[in-house]
Amino acid sequence: MDEVDGRLVGGLVVLAALADARGFGRAAERLGMTQSGVSKAIAKLEARLDTRLVHRTSRAVELTEDGRALVERVAAHLAGIGEAAAETSKSRDAVRGRLRVNVDPLFSRMVLSPKLSEFLLQNPGMELRIETRDRIADLVSDGFDLAVRFGEPTPSALIARRVLDARVLTVASPIYLERHSRPLDPRELASREHQCIHAIDAATGRPFDWEFWRGGEVVPVAVNGRLTVTDSGTKLGACLAGFGIAQVIDIGLDDHLKSGALIELFPDWSDERFPLYVYYPSRSHVPAKVRSFIDFITGSLSRKPGTALPVDAPVGRPKGHRAMAATAARR
Repeated sequence: MDEVDGRLVGGLVVLAALADARGFGRAAERLGMTQSGVSKAIAKLEARLDTRLVHRTSRAVELTEDGRALVERVAAHLAGIGEAAAETSKSRDAVRGRLRVNVDPLFSRMVLSPKLSEFLLQNPGMELRIETRDRIADLVSDGFDLAVRFGEPTPSALIARRVLDARVLTVASPIYLERHSRPLDPRELASREHQCIHAIDAATGRPFDWEFWRGGEVVPVAVNGRLTVTDSGTKLGACLAGFGIAQVIDIGLDDHLKSGALIELFPDWSDERFPLYVYYPSRSHVPAKVRSFIDFITGSLSRKPGTALPVDAPVGRPKGHRAMAATAARR
């Protein structure tokens, strides 16, 4: 497509308004311009086309024959531009079209998947594609509209909005505790009598360290364990089966904790928080489908007491903590 000259189009818009209003003052009022601004725009257009378009008299303004012919030729095109702009503005507020989302596997399984039917029923004009991936990578070039990820964001041009501050719990099954007895202090996990399930940090390829938080106190513990995993589902399954102790995010655990299938070992040492963020390319002109899905996520999380956060709520984490580079593999 040939490059469009914005100044030429602007001049034509002024000429069409002048032809309809038949006066510089009335045309200026319609366009939100000054009368001198309208006069200058017409003069520039005439100079550009090297043709007189308007007869200026003390009583009235009349278009020349060339001016009337030009307005007749461009009127349909100017109307089309206006209609296209109005339609685009409407589409921004219409919840429809295809939405492609890069989602953390744990969040997708524990929170999102049971509620997707509700979202799609509420938005019949949308087509939703959910892809579970370990990393965001390049959101725009990969064709995603937004992403959902645990852990503190790394520096990027993406907009990151925190929507959840989940607790980090240390849990074990009754089967494990019958075999090994229940530890009463986090430091006891350094003993070889206990088995802890390690999780790999995808960013480094090494197991995450274990820490226990209580108020302003942070206690690192060099735990023992013969099992290392890369995903939270395997870790939770092994923990439920009684193999070892696990540190997990408090998402989707209510049934296990209420039934007694899992037991929280150190309730006084569960002050560590693991945030959840949604990422999207730009803060300006966010499409309605993206805004609707973000609202849906925050609404779903707010149904779980004590986890959902208001927009831009502060996070009380020490600078340089290991979670700054963490991914959901840890939890």
